Amino acid sequence: MTLSPPGPPSSQGQPPQDGPPAWHGPHVVQPLPVSGFAIASLVLSLVCLAPLGMLFGIIALVRISRRKERGRGLAVAGIAVSGVVLLLALLMMAGAVHFSAWSNTAPRGPVERSDEVSVFALRTGDCFTPATELSRDNQGPLRNATAARVHCDAPHRGEIYGSFKLTGQGAFPGTEEVMKTSRDRCGALLLDYALDFVAHGRLQTYFYYPDRGGWEQGRRSVLCWAGKPEGTLQESIRKGEGDFEPVQYAYVSAFRPLLEAQLRAPQQSPDEDVDAARRWAGEMSAAYLETARLLREARDGEPSDARGPAGRIAVTLDGAVPHWKQASQAEDADAFLAALEKAESGGDVIVELDSEARTVLGLPVAESPAPESGKGSSGA
Repeated sequence: MTLSPPGPPSSQGQPPQDGPPAWHGPHVVQPLPVSGFAIASLVLSLVCLAPLGMLFGIIALVRISRRKERGRGLAVAGIAVSGVVLLLALLMMAGAVHFSAWSNTAPRGPVERSDEVSVFALRTGDCFTPATELSRDNQGPLRNATAARVHCDAPHRGEIYGSFKLTGQGAFPGTEEVMKTSRDRCGALLLDYALDFVAHGRLQTYFYYPDRGGWEQGRRSVLCWAGKPEGTLQESIRKGEGDFEPVQYAYVSAFRPLLEAQLRAPQQSPDEDVDAARRWAGEMSAAYLETARLLREARDGEPSDARGPAGRIAVTLDGAVPHWKQASQAEDADAFLAALEKAESGGDVIVELDSEARTVLGLPVAESPAPESGKGSSGA
């Protein structure tokens, strides 16, 4: 339908005339401008610049309401997309942190580079250097509970050889009780991990245990580790049956009863606890006898030039047994120490004979092989 152009306006008081209604032409409305910040917000959110996208979207919403602009939907979309992108980024970061924490607590292979971790994230087989220098008595709380975990072929202060959890107790049993349990159980684990740790020279066993604060937070794990009282290790101390020839294994495993008993040596002096000293002397007496017996059995497979040193070690051990028995029945600390001096008088001879036997058998030889029992450090 075609409309006629409008006629002249009617004069005042003139009645309207019949015909189509007057038409005054289209009323054109000028559109409001679109907010540039709203457009930028959506674009930035789509090109993975979510923080800027969210910021521009918020600015756009404020400006739209004040300046009568369009683009509210664009701004809202930009904020929403930016929020989703940021949330996904946070989830990915959380997943990476979780994986890192899991990998620190899971069994792991050789470490190829230095890796700073909490000492309580270390696991059996890890070689490391603690951030906290050991105190004079190697005991007490950790001032810094971090460590540099390194490959075991690199110089390192210690090596984790075992761990266990303290169970069966609700309330914190006290530092002394935790340390006693830790020392006893760590000593028993060493030879399962490092059958021939004496090849590395003088070693000290240590352990990390939870203090009261850590206990209340649910921590129950004790980490057992070994290192030199002074200096560093240059390789792993880990050795099992498969790392030896049969004749070598028979020889080194014969010393296990003796080494286990040495690791159970009481921490108190005989003056402080003579009963504990006597009990330990009884254990040493039995260990000397058992080691001598195993050495004689091992001689059957040894080369002839190794049988002599091994046999003389067995004879020396047998000769010390009466003195250990005397120490186990000592009336007081002075009597115990007098018997102990006689029982250990053949120690230097045993070290020399052991070096001879090891040389023939192709085993490494080290000075001062006797281990020292554990020292503990606590941490949350």
